[in-house]
Amino acid sequence: MSAMAKINAEENKMTKNDDHKVELLNNYLGNKAIALCVTGGIAAIETPKIARQLRRYGAEVKVYLTGAAQQFIGKSALEWGTGQSIVTELSGLAEHLCREDAVLVAPATTNTINKIFSGIADNPVTTLVASALGQGKPVYLAPCMHESLYNNPFLQENLTRAESYGLKIIPPRFGEGKAKIARLETIVAGLSHDLSEDPLRGKKILVTAGPTPVKIDAVRKITNKFRGTLGKFIAQEAYLRGAEVKLLLGETGMPVPEYLDVQYHSDFDQYYQNVFSALAEQKYDFGIFSAAVADFKPKEVYAGKFPSEEELHLDFEHTPKVIREVRERFPELY
Repeated sequence: MSAMAKINAEENKMTKNDDHKVELLNNYLGNKAIALCVTGGIAAIETPKIARQLRRYGAEVKVYLTGAAQQFIGKSALEWGTGQSIVTELSGLAEHLCREDAVLVAPATTNTINKIFSGIADNPVTTLVASALGQGKPVYLAPCMHESLYNNPFLQENLTRAESYGLKIIPPRFGEGKAKIARLETIVAGLSHDLSEDPLRGKKILVTAGPTPVKIDAVRKITNKFRGTLGKFIAQEAYLRGAEVKLLLGETGMPVPEYLDVQYHSDFDQYYQNVFSALAEQKYDFGIFSAAVADFKPKEVYAGKFPSEEELHLDFEHTPKVIREVRERFPELY
């Protein structure tokens, strides 16, 4: 049996192991092969989770490790996470020639990022990235380092040039003096969004969600119980399928994924303004209106705080019908 046949047989054996299986949550990355390149940052300990989450969305994941990365994460953990053998050095099998659809370097250290921009190919990760760029394949960098290293002028200059080289930066989170690797859901969502082959890919969608309170006075409002959960899930689904999404959401304190473009409204008047400002600023293919829109509002709003010892009598009037007005002013919007 040839060396390549032995490797394939071993990988097939690993893939069939039930312990390596993951629950398929969706197929946004179906039929996609992702090269997960791990470098020597402490966030390397998170990479088995990244690998398994990519697989939960349909991807096949192959891991490439630098020598420094092996000080933080062992091969066994990543073999378990991917169900495949791990590349730690290059051989005559030409592991450096990128056969995957996309490359994700996570974590990406200062050293590795600057090497990539200098064209250096001296380990399995930098050589694979060089091959991927030479083939025009997408390469994603998820920086992770001390904040002083992130602010290094050489690194910052390189990051500003990323797009021109076909590199995409997945921005880090900042805290405790560190540029921390992006959250797991943000990394996986970014790849799902970019690599999707869904019919929604590239479509521009406006989604409205949540309550649209009406003011009584400077501190009191009338509202309903809706939080905007439906609209949030619609926006997430559209984004993961590759759409460019803007979510107009009522302020309820509901957590929203950081990868979504969200604009908040605190009352009906602000909601109304946000809808028509968004539609005027950009041409959208679709509008999905799931906001709980107020039908009535007080005819007059008390300027300050209405005295609590006085009787309050309110006269109401109809609010403008937003969807009707949208159809009149933007007839091409589906």
